[in-house]
Amino acid sequence: MMRALAHQALSLKHPHHCVDLVEGALRTGLGHIDGQTEALLHITHARAYAATDEKSSAARALLAAEDALLRDDGPQPSYSRVSGPAAGTVTSHTARTLTDLADHIGTEQQHRDALTRWDPVKYKRVHALTHADLGDSLAAQARADEAVAAWTRALLVMEGMTSDRTRKAITSIRSTLAVYQRRRVPGAADLARRAREALA
Repeated sequence: MMRALAHQALSLKHPHHCVDLVEGALRTGLGHIDGQTEALLHITHARAYAATDEKSSAARALLAAEDALLRDDGPQPSYSRVSGPAAGTVTSHTARTLTDLADHIGTEQQHRDALTRWDPVKYKRVHALTHADLGDSLAAQARADEAVAAWTRALLVMEGMTSDRTRKAITSIRSTLAVYQRRRVPGAADLARRAREALA
């Protein structure tokens, strides 16, 4: 519950109490939880530190999450599997942590890894959003052609979905696409049209 509250606060852009929430969860859980569940707490800790610009603490929490994930000490209990498999969740949240730390190359690699860790059929929306986020990380590296390709893939996977998060992802790329259209980046105009149609 404390981890869930921390994520809610992060989503609402109120990160300052998140560190305390996750540290409370770690104090309660360490020594009583499996490695995969512990990894989820550490990765939330990393995100909270990154959101408050505590870079070195975020880096330590990322390493702690990786170490915990490697422990083979029992199955992940159902209550901690709500968000999906721990390996996929840790990879996806590592990407978001690195985004907050402006490590766009690291973010790109984590998004690519996440695409291999999430079942594309069972977690179709996660795949769609990961392709969208991958496009963002490529755009941040001035790799326009690759960004357009990733966003195009995201829209293809999103077809038929009705989700506030997918709508936000599509909306967020439109300003960059407008710049790409002015620069005549191949595929940008077609993708901008498809984004308009998806939001209509």
